[in-house]
Amino acid sequence: MLPFITEFAVKPLENKGSFVAEVMAWLRGIEDSDVLNYLTSESLDGENAYVVSPSGEELRIRELRVSEVWSAIGFRHDLPDTEGRTWRTEGVLRRASADTKDDLLRFRTECVARLPGVKVEVPKKPYLIKALLKSGWGGVDGSLVVSDQVIWLEDSNEDLSTAKSIMLGNASQHLPIVYISTTDFGSWVLNRKEIERLAYQLGGIAHVVAEPTRAFSIRLRDETSGRNSYGGTIGLSIPGKGIVRRYFFGWQISDAKELIASVLAGAVAIRGIMPSIGWDWTELQEQSLRIQRQRERQRLTVEESDKLYLEEIANLQDKIHQLEQKVDVPILNEIGTDEGDFSLDNLVGLIRPEIYSGEISDRLGLAVRTTLKYSETIGLDPRSKLIFERFRDRIASSPALSELVQDLSRASKDKGRFATEMTNILVSHGYEEKSKNKHTRLVAKAEFDGLESITLGNTPSDGRGLTNSQMQVRGKLGLKLLLE
Repeated sequence: MLPFITEFAVKPLENKGSFVAEVMAWLRGIEDSDVLNYLTSESLDGENAYVVSPSGEELRIRELRVSEVWSAIGFRHDLPDTEGRTWRTEGVLRRASADTKDDLLRFRTECVARLPGVKVEVPKKPYLIKALLKSGWGGVDGSLVVSDQVIWLEDSNEDLSTAKSIMLGNASQHLPIVYISTTDFGSWVLNRKEIERLAYQLGGIAHVVAEPTRAFSIRLRDETSGRNSYGGTIGLSIPGKGIVRRYFFGWQISDAKELIASVLAGAVAIRGIMPSIGWDWTELQEQSLRIQRQRERQRLTVEESDKLYLEEIANLQDKIHQLEQKVDVPILNEIGTDEGDFSLDNLVGLIRPEIYSGEISDRLGLAVRTTLKYSETIGLDPRSKLIFERFRDRIASSPALSELVQDLSRASKDKGRFATEMTNILVSHGYEEKSKNKHTRLVAKAEFDGLESITLGNTPSDGRGLTNSQMQVRGKLGLKLLLE
């Protein structure tokens, strides 16, 4: 089972004692923890601290100093439970250096089985992260401040530039971004309280950003050539890639509760497999032991040297264990949807790609409605009819279908820009431009089987010509029956 991992920028910290104080306060708040009761002056060893309670609870604190200046400090806390498991929490604060311009705080939690056959559980975000953000520790991540609050964009050119950066993967460096687009009616699929709660739960894991208006969303679409999340969909953007996942109501997500749960799970999973710049506990251990050996090589006794070797071996075993956990982690190369859960082993993965998010669900809905329409003729059995009716009544059309239709309509308002606007839309929905003389010809990309070629007149004669051209495009895209 994969551990919980996150890493985020924090404000520059001069006094390492404030970090230790926060860790101590967190431990005092854990009901089953008593390890601090056994912390004595003897358990402190210069740059290191180690204490263990009679119950087996352990706390390690290690500081890394380079040229008499501290460059990192971290802790590992192991809390055994009565079911044969150990709940491990690690946190390392690494100060800014040549290869990291920010102070970075990296957390890792894991449920470890101590006995054969013990059921391990998915670890949760430690409360320490919430406490640090509440105390204002969040630093600047790219162009966004790390917090547990929603970033409510305004309808301004500056925030439009921010939204564009989010869509293209340029807005942050360490955390993914949950981007909540507006619906056709200018609101969101989640209410304001739900969005604020989502931001609180994702504090230190992902930024949560909400766009202001429908007009803003349209402008963003033009700025990003249709790469934005729109029509009420919730997009998940990661640094360097942009939108890699979209969430919307469909056949697997039917209400706000399920939508929030899916977004939470997706953001946590993505942050957990993103590349890291900060250090985890094993890296801190490795650096500290290496420097300690170099610094004290001439003064170490045989016993002390052996102890260092054993610590290094244990640290390497930890690192091997963590690498083994990463073996089957998928690489995020393609945009997914709520149907995928990062796996191609599902219906959408088998049929993809979609010309818009939710296309497969919409076309299955068409098949269901058509089957029900002729159910008497084909002798459809009662059980199939019941299931199809439930599918029809409970699975709404995807927001992206409505968005695409509106885009086609807007492109047909100005005959002078008709060919250009329509071409831009079609190129972002599975087509590529082949020729442009008196007419613009577009053909489906190789992977988009079943789409017919489209020829656009550069200057339709009048309004009726624009409307007819738009309806022809809808027909070529196979949207006519989907809209009935």
